[in-house]
Amino acid sequence: MRTILMIHCKNYLAVEYNSKFYLAVIIAFTMVMNCTNAIAGIIKTNAKGTIEVGVARIDITPETPIRLAGFGVRSKLETEEVLMRLNAKALAFGSDAQGPSILITVDLVGISSHITNQVTEWLAKNAGIERSRVVICASHTHSGPEIGTLLNILQYRSPIAFSDSLLPVSHMNHIAHYVDQLPGKLEQVAIAALQNRKPALVSWGIGEAGFAKNRRMANGPVDHAMPLLRVTDIEGNIRAILVNYACHAVVLDYNSNKIHGDWVGEAQQLIEQKHPGAIALVAIGCGADANPSLEGIEKMAPLEQVNAIGSIIATEAERLLSTPLQPVTAYPVGRFKQIDLPFAHIPTVDELIEQTNNKTVKGYYARLALNTIARGGALPLSVAAYPVQTWTFGKQLVMIFLGGEAISDYSIRLKNELGEKIWINAYSNDVPCYVPSRRALHEPRYGYEDESSMYYYNKPSRFADDVEDRIITAVHELLPHYKPVKRSYK
Repeated sequence: MRTILMIHCKNYLAVEYNSKFYLAVIIAFTMVMNCTNAIAGIIKTNAKGTIEVGVARIDITPETPIRLAGFGVRSKLETEEVLMRLNAKALAFGSDAQGPSILITVDLVGISSHITNQVTEWLAKNAGIERSRVVICASHTHSGPEIGTLLNILQYRSPIAFSDSLLPVSHMNHIAHYVDQLPGKLEQVAIAALQNRKPALVSWGIGEAGFAKNRRMANGPVDHAMPLLRVTDIEGNIRAILVNYACHAVVLDYNSNKIHGDWVGEAQQLIEQKHPGAIALVAIGCGADANPSLEGIEKMAPLEQVNAIGSIIATEAERLLSTPLQPVTAYPVGRFKQIDLPFAHIPTVDELIEQTNNKTVKGYYARLALNTIARGGALPLSVAAYPVQTWTFGKQLVMIFLGGEAISDYSIRLKNELGEKIWINAYSNDVPCYVPSRRALHEPRYGYEDESSMYYYNKPSRFADDVEDRIITAVHELLPHYKPVKRSYK
């Protein structure tokens, strides 16, 4: 539109000079002022529907050989082969006067609270950004580096035996170095996004992708919603696309010992190829009990399967981008709290001694726990400081961020109580362990999510039955203007 106006101005100024000089000067001055006022009016009109948004990325691919996280039966060797570079990406919303908010996505199996705390404390000190306005969401790729949250998995030898030996010195050194330098990179990408802020048009909508499948129950609960947020400049050119989907990033299995972003990374690449210059981000919903279904693509090579699954997300993103989306004209207001999630039982020393006879991860954890107690430590009573966070973009969009590997029941219940038009991200701010629902805690087929995975995460037992209610209550407390639907949960 600006180009059209400028051409229009030039046409006026190009009026053939056949009259007196002063008349020409007056006409020219008048036309220039009219054009200037018209342009200013357009900018003012656009500004009413814009919010300041910045976007940035940084490479977080390990620079040294490193052990990969996620699969216990994977090779015990480090890898230095990179099939896809890993990234951290950031979206910054709002002006300095409004108080900016920053959402960071990382192509990692998880994020630990001590890393998130370092980043948020640094941003509070150096950029004046409140804790409630910063969130870090992990993709949960199982083809990324170990970040210290699942070290117990690296000791895995077979379904019936664990090693008591420490990791090789070089392996531990590489993991420690990677974890040490990661907060600095996340701080860098956050600052880059802040510096990149400019007026933008933001909109969102909800699509659907059908490849997530409950991995414990035939026709079990799953969330197929695929919300998308689009950021364009005032000319309509796409600057960023944020997508969410609730499913494990495990198309590449334990046979692959190479760095890759799995379907999450593939989807980002495909979207960015379709929109050169734009940055694509993907966050994960409550899909801890969902795996990608490979039905119909079983005979493909692993990387072809990754491409096929990533293409489903990218294709749905394109469909959504071609439809009318809900404008978002309000910058986010963040709320944040931490709650305790109690364990069902804290084993005694005698119980732990007996437990050491178990040849699975449960016995391995018992030996670690006895070591802690012998050194004067104590076993935790709960997952302390479990993070729950919300961002409200006026009445146009609500984002909910839950820590840990939350299963699909959380998304389903929150949508039942708050309505379908909410956006739920799990694996946010801290991934201390799986977070099963009350239903799952009493469902034998969820034995891995309920109990055995807790030992991998260095936890003493399954959760108490009330953790679901504690989390849902915290969400409602952070969203006081949303009245829950009265339902009975057993």
